[in-house]
Amino acid sequence: MTNKTKTTVPVEQEIRYWMRTPAITINLAAPLSEALALMREHDIRRLPVVVDTGELRGIITQGDIRGADIMRVAGLDPVDIAQALRNVKVYEVMTEDPIAVTPETSLREAALLMIENKIGGLPVIDENKRVIGIITESDLFEALVQQLETHPRF
Repeated sequence: MTNKTKTTVPVEQEIRYWMRTPAITINLAAPLSEALALMREHDIRRLPVVVDTGELRGIITQGDIRGADIMRVAGLDPVDIAQALRNVKVYEVMTEDPIAVTPETSLREAALLMIENKIGGLPVIDENKRVIGIITESDLFEALVQQLETHPRF
């Protein structure tokens, strides 16, 4: 057995300082129409998908739902498209078991996870896998700008 020493980072470099909370989430049994409405209402591009207890089960993005725009361009009736969005459930198109981070995760680690996995956001979960926030590429840019303003030598 090896002893792993946890590297500590200044609190301002932890996710908890930068995450958006509470996260806007959606139940996995909700229709796609509800997911799309939530994204538009809150001007966001991704929703953590949860069960009734708030436990993370997946993530759904605008890209997952983008097929509706393709159907419209293809000439399908908007009424048929709306019906399809009501009939398809979130769990049918979500990414299951997404990469998630904790409030103590460093900004650097979150950024590396996003880069390595080509994703734009990470759900933030507690010890029971309940979603408590979300960190996005925009949040990381905001942190970078603040760091650059605070430490101009960088």
